[in-house]
Amino acid sequence: MPRRAPVVLLLLLPALCSARPSTGLLPLSQGKIDASESQFLRVAQTAVQYLNYHQGSPSFLRKVVHLAKTSVRNIPGVGHEYSLRFYTKHIQTGQNLGKCSAIVLYKKKTCKPMIEISCTDNRDPPQIKKDDYNLFTKLKATSSSDELKYFANIGSGYIGWQKSSENVGYIMKEIKDVKKTERGDTLEFDYTVLMGSDVSEDLSCHMHITWNLELPIKVKYECFSEDSSAESADSSGEESGSYEYFVETNF
Repeated sequence: MPRRAPVVLLLLLPALCSARPSTGLLPLSQGKIDASESQFLRVAQTAVQYLNYHQGSPSFLRKVVHLAKTSVRNIPGVGHEYSLRFYTKHIQTGQNLGKCSAIVLYKKKTCKPMIEISCTDNRDPPQIKKDDYNLFTKLKATSSSDELKYFANIGSGYIGWQKSSENVGYIMKEIKDVKKTERGDTLEFDYTVLMGSDVSEDLSCHMHITWNLELPIKVKYECFSEDSSAESADSSGEESGSYEYFVETNF
């Protein structure tokens, strides 16, 4: 029988968010609304970005393949709650990893969503720990573009989740530059990446990622767009777009 991962739940304190039109959301009946396929896929992508970052394993990263069952409802005075089931695959190997179920709540005046997600067909924690150790040892000896891309996926996933809203999502389109530094039992990576959105302008982001096998992965980032100043965050501690965009350009 496939194992189910523990439910991952994050509660986020409200933060003021600029209002965006709810394009693509249509009322059906009291409490229920309809959304486009691209809208549901955008939400599923954000949930997986959240999962990849919080699991913190560069050797076991998921991406969305296609949607299964979806619904969204309006909670008066609270926001929109999305219920999703979707299929995923392993980013590195392309292996099918079964279904994920997610509840994603976009609260009014809050940018980042509250996410609860669980997935089937997970590896046993000892195997994940072993794979991470082997990757860590390999990276201390040498570096390949494939392995370095794993950390870019974690860091860009963190940015995508942090900067997402109900109607805007970001994914990594390109790795422009990368540098690895070794400091004792810690590996540090500096990336310049291009974050793309199907409904908003691209962002050029610098990420600094710190990895120690005994500690959670830490990500710091700074992003620039053409018409806004730099935005930054430290992880320590609205229009419908294209469905194909989120499937084909995700690393």
